[in-house]
Amino acid sequence: MPIITATPTRRSLLRAAGASAALAAPVLRRAVAADVKRIRYAHSAPVAHGWHIWGVQFKQSLEQRTGGKVQVTIYPSAQMGTERDIAQAVRVGSLEMGAVGVALMNWVPDMSVTDAPFLFPTRPQAYKALDGALGDELKRRSLAQGFRLTGWTDLGYRVMTNNKHQIGKVADMHDLKMRVPDSKSYVAMMQATGASIVTVDLSELYLALRQGVADGQETPPSVIKSNKYYEVQKYLARTNHILTTAYTVTNPAAFEVLSAEEQAAFVAAANDATTYLRDYTQKDEEASFAFLKDKGMELNLDVDVESFRTVCTAVWAKFPELFKPDLLKLAQA
Repeated sequence: MPIITATPTRRSLLRAAGASAALAAPVLRRAVAADVKRIRYAHSAPVAHGWHIWGVQFKQSLEQRTGGKVQVTIYPSAQMGTERDIAQAVRVGSLEMGAVGVALMNWVPDMSVTDAPFLFPTRPQAYKALDGALGDELKRRSLAQGFRLTGWTDLGYRVMTNNKHQIGKVADMHDLKMRVPDSKSYVAMMQATGASIVTVDLSELYLALRQGVADGQETPPSVIKSNKYYEVQKYLARTNHILTTAYTVTNPAAFEVLSAEEQAAFVAAANDATTYLRDYTQKDEEASFAFLKDKGMELNLDVDVESFRTVCTAVWAKFPELFKPDLLKLAQA
């Protein structure tokens, strides 16, 4: 199905996002009155990114399951602002749905548990936790802050890249200026490695790397590929320090507008998209390594991961406000 990318200006969205939830009510009433209910789904990444892939699958599944009675329009590539802009817009109701990562932690800080370094050594463990008790608890805490957590986006295990030298062990991080997301958990982890910290939004990272604002960064190989960081980075080290678990969130009032049958279709479509992206990401992860090597990056796929694990997992106990013990227990159950 074609994806419509026409969008209001970012300025108009931010004005709307600054309004109260009550001002969003007319939008919801119009959706009820119309024959077709419409959902706008926004994210800040390119169309090759996992957030877009999730959105396309969700759109196709939901429109098929509802016979076209609920339709989804996708706004990629930061057309509606940064992650934080999108999260705020979803929360106040001026946007129905979006994909976000660490930005959600501005309102739901307990989500940072999913970014605890080396928490999920395998995907089966991660999926069992997120689809089980840990996921249920995070959904409850998100809903209390105005977000209906509707999907998990596996964006891949994170690796380190930089322009100065290859990384073989954690001691090699000490002279690097590394970009991390604007997240206390990521800052704590990177500081534990001994690297210097630069916080830059994902939508601005390419330029920061090209201009030397940061020597390197840490994202999954598929993101390095889709965002073309291979054009501005030379060395890659497979540290697999975090399984990138991001989220799709929906405004609770927008969800309640749907009929019971449409809500069931919505949930099923979100599950369809989550399952599809998990399979896609695992295949794309390995393919991305070969792609990046062909593009001229020097890859170290045999890093001394234990040297990273030793210093990084120490932040669990050092920052219990970030990595809540009760949530860590659920994650590891």
